[in-house]
Amino acid sequence: MSRRGKLDWLTQGAEAGRLAGEISVERDWLDDMRPRPFLNGELLSIDSCFKFKSSGVETTRDHLAYGFDPAAVTKAIETFRQMNDGPAMQLYSQTRKASFSLAHSAEFDPAKVVAVGYRPLDRRSLYNAVGFVDWPRPALQKVWGARNVGLFAMPVGTNLGPAAWCHGLLPDRHAFRGSYGGYAFPLFDRREGFGPYNLEARLVAGLGAAYGEGVTPEAVFDAILCLLSASSYTTRFAEDLEDVFPHIPFPKDHMVFEWAARLGAEIRAVETFARLPGELYRQGLARAETEPTGPLAGVEWTDGEIRLCANGSGRIVNIPSPVWEFAVSGYRLLPRWLAAREGLAIGPNLIPELRDVAARIAELIDLFEAADSILEGTLADSLGRAALGFDDLEADPGDD
Repeated sequence: MSRRGKLDWLTQGAEAGRLAGEISVERDWLDDMRPRPFLNGELLSIDSCFKFKSSGVETTRDHLAYGFDPAAVTKAIETFRQMNDGPAMQLYSQTRKASFSLAHSAEFDPAKVVAVGYRPLDRRSLYNAVGFVDWPRPALQKVWGARNVGLFAMPVGTNLGPAAWCHGLLPDRHAFRGSYGGYAFPLFDRREGFGPYNLEARLVAGLGAAYGEGVTPEAVFDAILCLLSASSYTTRFAEDLEDVFPHIPFPKDHMVFEWAARLGAEIRAVETFARLPGELYRQGLARAETEPTGPLAGVEWTDGEIRLCANGSGRIVNIPSPVWEFAVSGYRLLPRWLAAREGLAIGPNLIPELRDVAARIAELIDLFEAADSILEGTLADSLGRAALGFDDLEADPGDD
């Protein structure tokens, strides 16, 4: 709301001294009048649900260290190493942490090319080597191990869209919305002597005690993903999300928890590419009407269709507006996926991959709507911090 809009809204209740939906605020004389976030502090922060959190890996030279597949990364690094010092240093973008001479002279190691969750529904290959990655987050890489899944969320300014995203690959620092960082909360802790789970054991035990029967860490993880993905979550808690991590309202009813866990497992599978989108979403969506005959150009959406090439070829139809406009905190997934590949030759995989991303978005839109009904029921009857035994918990600062 604008300043004027807030004043007009307040004026409506001036005569009676009350407004609909008011919240009682108890504060000392020098405290502000804003209620504590998330139902006056009743909900549990995602930061409190996990023992370890970390920013994702950051190169500060994505143009060199990242590629769309291992072959592209290999070609880019080998080309860089063969360049003269002047042009190579200009391409390298030396920073305070990186060593140009080391990166330029070191032998290329293909074993260090790894798959990374670069952005939502955008997987890339990274040359994960000293001199190319300024912030490798070694603790995160050890926790992540060879195989893991993790939630990714913002500590401030979540904005519209889902409040968390699930990655099945080691995440980049900007893996939530393409900018301003964020934090990864892995499900497993692969470090020797830790784990096997990264979830707070107190949370799993507290939920089991509340329901009268045990719950698994995987189910808790999936339920969190479901509730934070609900389509109305970020609008309900918009003001709270300006300043803090998302908080989770765990349902009192065990059956509602199980619904959330099952739906969250589906969201996780779609977001991490663990399964294909449902057949309903793959039939006819983003269908190619004409073959592309040139490199990928800047793409504009008009009346449900796009053209991949500047000459008008590569006509793709049946891209619904909600799919094209779908965004995570302002990051529009499908337009940005295409823009990142602008100028590339359109090989045999691009259109199938484009169709896959569009179908995943379409299915996620429906899954998020289904999650909203679960969130509605949960907010009507939820477990607070005290019920789960978390009043005294201090969150782990993680690997900042």
